Amino acid sequence: MTPRLFTILALLVPQVAIAQQLPFDRSAINRYSLDGVPRSISIRQGADVWLGYDLERATLLKVWRAPEGETGLEGAFTVKSVGEALFEDKSKDGWTWNGEPVTIRYLGCSEADSHFELRWELKKGTRKLQLTERVPTSTSEVRELKVEGLENGESLTLPVAAGTAWKTKSGKAAKEISGSQWIRITLS
Repeated sequence: MTPRLFTILALLVPQVAIAQQLPFDRSAINRYSLDGVPRSISIRQGADVWLGYDLERATLLKVWRAPEGETGLEGAFTVKSVGEALFEDKSKDGWTWNGEPVTIRYLGCSEADSHFELRWELKKGTRKLQLTERVPTSTSEVRELKVEGLENGESLTLPVAAGTAWKTKSGKAAKEISGSQWIRITLS
């Protein structure tokens, strides 16, 4: 075997092994650029609903229903959402902490039996919060949010479009998060 062929094989074999052991099922989650937004992620809920997130802003970009019999995504590295838009936020609005903007750092994504969990660090000055979002995989158009690190009387305000489109269990607009309890919100 020539040294060049040996080098090519040595580089390809680990890549094939890695591709077969990706941590997430691509039919349920995709970490590619969605609709032209770099550093985004798409998560499927139920059979045909997808949620797309801008990881750098910790915001939900879009919720859409895939056409019957289709995946809801097309493309390779740059993925395009396909189907009926149920929610879309094209603004650049972000989270605010007591009325002031925050610096955001994406901390990662994990998978459990019934949901995916996204985590971000939100920082204002020297103080930090951790925002966690659960995306249930079996129920469509539902999100669960929790913020840790808020003091009494403080609140974290959702981006404007999300705060008006998503409702709490009591039917109110999900504009703010306070305390450190999970809140469940649904698309209205």
